[in-house]
Amino acid sequence: MTGTCTVRVAAMDPSPFEKALELAPDAEGRLRGVIPEGWLVVVGVHGGLISALLTRAASLAAGPDRSLRSITVHFVRPAKPGGVTISTEVVREGSGLTNLSLRLEQSHGTVALALAAAGLDRESDSHDRLAIPEVAAPEDLDSIPYIEGVMPQFMAHADFRPAGGGGPGNPSASGDAEVVAWMRPMGDAPLDHAAIAFLSDAAWPTVFALKGEISGAPTIDLTIHFRDSLRSVAEDGWVLGRFESRLVRDGHFEEDGILWSRDGRVLAHSRQLALVLPLPAGGNIRPTG
Repeated sequence: MTGTCTVRVAAMDPSPFEKALELAPDAEGRLRGVIPEGWLVVVGVHGGLISALLTRAASLAAGPDRSLRSITVHFVRPAKPGGVTISTEVVREGSGLTNLSLRLEQSHGTVALALAAAGLDRESDSHDRLAIPEVAAPEDLDSIPYIEGVMPQFMAHADFRPAGGGGPGNPSASGDAEVVAWMRPMGDAPLDHAAIAFLSDAAWPTVFALKGEISGAPTIDLTIHFRDSLRSVAEDGWVLGRFESRLVRDGHFEEDGILWSRDGRVLAHSRQLALVLPLPAGGNIRPTG
């Protein structure tokens, strides 16, 4: 099993998502890349892209024989378009598990810190009570059209098709803070663990489903448990995500997510803690640098 296995044939030219994840080693053994323009949210670069960059770096540091199992990202300050440097340290490499720490930096300081683990498959009994929700197929649903200047820029890079729950202007009928949607990166990006990290944070925040209202929701930390090697995911790359929050209090909310393949296999669990903030004047999610 490998941590960077791809299951879709990439286009001749890299997709914008893959372009944003390009990393190359420097003379000091760190990884360097460039975040392009066009990935902002309200303030700063989308956290899902930052998580994807750190996931890609962790997979590279762990090596091809060990698949990424877990990553926890703490967001220190907003990222900006431009150069990034990622330092990785193999804290311990055991017979079946590698533990890593990572730091993503830009010219204005540390942007994010992460701990990750990669390991080999192990023999065990199986138990799965996480059935994929019964929803319409993605081809039978409408994609959310990107509206420049109104929606966060990163949404131009994700094909997002709501399949249940609620969202902006559409409170959840059950009153729950729940979002269900089919998702995939735009442009035939391969569905690897970095793409799963991006999709774990690509849906609108679950608090939007409570009243159908929009607020700021910057992530404090995000943990992703990768539960599949991604070797045999359908070539169209669709992932169904179900996200819910069960506690919103004191300006914070937790959000738990599960991502399934089209054939019902759990690909990943995610959990994040985020803030609930008032929007800037004007009410729209307008990206700012």
